[in-house]
Amino acid sequence: MRTAFDRGGRFVLVAVGLFVFSACRRAQPPPPPPAPAAAVVNGAAIPVSRVQVELDRVRRGDEGETKVVPQDIPKLGRALLDGLIDRTIVLQRAKAAGMQVSDAEVQRAADALADDARKGGAAFSEQLARAGQNVEQLSDELREHILEAKYVSEETAKERASPAEVRAWYDTHKSEFETPEQVHCLQIVVRTPDEAKSVLDQLRAGASFDKLARQVSTSPDGRNGGDLGWFPKGTMPKVFDDTCFSLGTGKISGVVASPYGYHVLKMLGRRPGKSKTFKDAQAGAERRATAEKRAQAERQLLQQLRASAEVKIDEKSLALLH
Repeated sequence: MRTAFDRGGRFVLVAVGLFVFSACRRAQPPPPPPAPAAAVVNGAAIPVSRVQVELDRVRRGDEGETKVVPQDIPKLGRALLDGLIDRTIVLQRAKAAGMQVSDAEVQRAADALADDARKGGAAFSEQLARAGQNVEQLSDELREHILEAKYVSEETAKERASPAEVRAWYDTHKSEFETPEQVHCLQIVVRTPDEAKSVLDQLRAGASFDKLARQVSTSPDGRNGGDLGWFPKGTMPKVFDDTCFSLGTGKISGVVASPYGYHVLKMLGRRPGKSKTFKDAQAGAERRATAEKRAQAERQLLQQLRASAEVKIDEKSLALLH
C-alpha cells in the first residue's frame, strides 16, 4: 500500500530530475557562428582569416618587414583573394581528377626548404616562426602547392615551342646569347694624389703590383693583390671602363681619380666579345621558348577555369581585413 509520502517523494524526484535536465540543456554553449567567408568557390568557402594570413605574410616579407598603408589594403587584399580563388579552383579540379600528393613528396619539399634555410644561415624553426607557421601548417600548404603544380603541369605538358617559334625566340633575344668583351685588371687604391704618385714610381721601378697592393691598397680587394677579376663594360665605375679598356695587356695606367680615392690600374688580359650562333644556342632557346609557351598556357587555363567556376565574393567580409 502506497503512502502519501511515497507519491509525494516520487513527484519531488521527477521534478528535480526535470530541473537538472533543463539546466544542463541551458548550460550548453551555442555553436560558434561560421567564420566570415571572403569568397565561396563552387560551394567551398575561403575564410577572410585565410586572406588575412596572406596579407600578414606580405607584411613580413622575405627581406624584412614591409609596411602596408591602410589605403592599399583593399586592393592588395583583393589581389591575394584572387590568387586563393585560382588555387581553390585548381585544387578542386585536381582532386576531381583523382590526383594525390604523397607524404614523401611533402617531406622532400620540406627538407629542401630546411636546406635553403641552413644555407642562408638561419634555423628552419626560426624561419617558420617568423612566417607565423608550424610544421603541420607548412605541410598542408606544401601539399596544396604540389597538387596545384601537378595539375597545371599535366594540363600544359603538351605545349612545346615549334622550330619556327624557337627561331623567332632566338632572333628576339639574340643579345642574351652574346658575351661582351671583358678585361681582367688589378688595382691599387690610396687616399691622396701624392700616395698614388709614390705607388706609380715604385711600380715603374720594378716593384711587384701584387705585393704593393697587399701592403698599401685601401680597397678590400687589396688582400687579393688588387684583383678585380674579369668584367665587361658597364659593371664598374665609368672611369674604370675608360682606363682599363684602353690599356694594352700588361700595361699600367697613370694616376686615376674617382670618388673612392686615387687608383693605379694594371690590365692583365682581354677577352673578345662573341655571339652564339642559332645552332649553338638552339637547345637553350628551345627550353626557354617552351617555358614561356607553357606559362602562357597556364594563364589561359586559369582564365578558363575561373570563367566556368561559380565564385561569390563577399565585399563586406573582405572589408574586415586590417
